[in-house]
Amino acid sequence: MFEVDPNSQSNLDVVATEHVHLELAVDFATQQLSGVATLELLVVAQTLEVVLDTAHLSVKRASLLGDDGESSALPIDISTQHAIYGTALRLALPRAASKGDKIKIAIEYATTKKGGAIQFLTPEQTLGKKHPYLFTQCEEIHARSLFPCQDSPSVKIAYSANIRVPNPLTALMSAISTGSRVDGDHTVFSFEQATTIPSYLVALVV
Repeated sequence: MFEVDPNSQSNLDVVATEHVHLELAVDFATQQLSGVATLELLVVAQTLEVVLDTAHLSVKRASLLGDDGESSALPIDISTQHAIYGTALRLALPRAASKGDKIKIAIEYATTKKGGAIQFLTPEQTLGKKHPYLFTQCEEIHARSLFPCQDSPSVKIAYSANIRVPNPLTALMSAISTGSRVDGDHTVFSFEQATTIPSYLVALVV
């Protein structure tokens, strides 16, 4: 844990997330969200690793994305765990990053039922009794169970998202809707939040 925020295990003192893009699919049968979170970070002090907050996420792989479009796999270390603050996701960089550098990392993952941010309701639990329902509540430190992040109000991020949901459901977020497209028996809803916000204000409802 670092001195900037005792409730975060991320290395807030050396990197700062500037933008997050989420590509997620909603599965009501398994009560999971799965896909990729792509983080753009600014290095504020030389570092050999990026450390992010997670809680009850199943992280499959992580990649460092280059400006040329190429990607390289990053070693994943999830050995640092805390009963309250979750699991620190340590990503070792291939070489030291210097102050002022920009880093872009893609993380493939899935949420789990143990995460505190997401609530799934069956049709029977809703007023209409016809469709399932999903909503998130990331305050105060539950954003880390929705996506890997620097889960601290000291970090403000812009974000965008493509959320794939089964028809005829609709997705909404704490962001501006930028369109939707039908994909078979699903619809992908797109969002953009240009105003920087803390991670706990990222919200999704389906």
